[in-house]
Amino acid sequence: MKKKKIIPAIIILLIVIVAGSCFWYFQYKKPHDEAVANFNKAVSALKESNKPLDEAVSSLKSVIDSKEEPLDPATLTTAKGKLSDAKKTEMKVPEMPKKTNDINAATKKISTIPDYSNIIATLSEVQTNLENSIKQLKQVTNPSEDFVVERLKQIKSISGVEAVTEKTDINRLLNKNGGYTACVYFSSKKVKQDYVYGNTIAEKGTEGGGAIEVFASAKDAKKRESYLASFDGNGMMDSGSHIVLGTVLIRISSQLTATQQKKLTEQISNKFTELQ
Repeated sequence: MKKKKIIPAIIILLIVIVAGSCFWYFQYKKPHDEAVANFNKAVSALKESNKPLDEAVSSLKSVIDSKEEPLDPATLTTAKGKLSDAKKTEMKVPEMPKKTNDINAATKKISTIPDYSNIIATLSEVQTNLENSIKQLKQVTNPSEDFVVERLKQIKSISGVEAVTEKTDINRLLNKNGGYTACVYFSSKKVKQDYVYGNTIAEKGTEGGGAIEVFASAKDAKKRESYLASFDGNGMMDSGSHIVLGTVLIRISSQLTATQQKKLTEQISNKFTELQ
């Protein structure tokens, strides 16, 4: 009699266990596994979507971290700002929660794949601007005499150029400590050359059109410009207009009007920084 009572009890227990297992599987285990699978799928899609943006961010960051100086500091400031904005905009990959409902909520939050195309295009643009500005500064940092001559010859209003040697350098600054590494005089079509003393372009000096003085450092170039500035507005001692571009000192003849000086300075600056 006892055996007959035990067998039904075991059967009932097994039924309860199986029913409980089924309830647990379909109510908890299966929904949880599905939630985890959906979350992992959404995370993979988000990572794939973030990849092009991460690459653009990394590329721009490497240029900024190079510490190479641009000609225009604004390009570096802009690049840093856009890089920071991009990092804030990127949708982050979250940690997977433990509870099923929380996992589903997290999945829903990252299920909409963001469109980074405009941000990536902006990063590419500011990186190009920054890289070009770095190249431009390199072009006007102690450029060769040949570079200066070649670029001056491309300006229509300049009728001739002549580089000085240590023998023909009237300032006696060529290749000296703190002096220029190259000095090229040029004549302007807008200056009446017959009224300027001298037989050659170099002899006529800055008055015939202007001069390009190249220095090894910006510090030396600025020191030279400060010296010239002390003669500004001093009649016959006036050395004309002068600006420093990189380590290049651009000097324009006092025989030209202020408007002509400004225009020629801009033409030379643009030609020297042009990436050909």
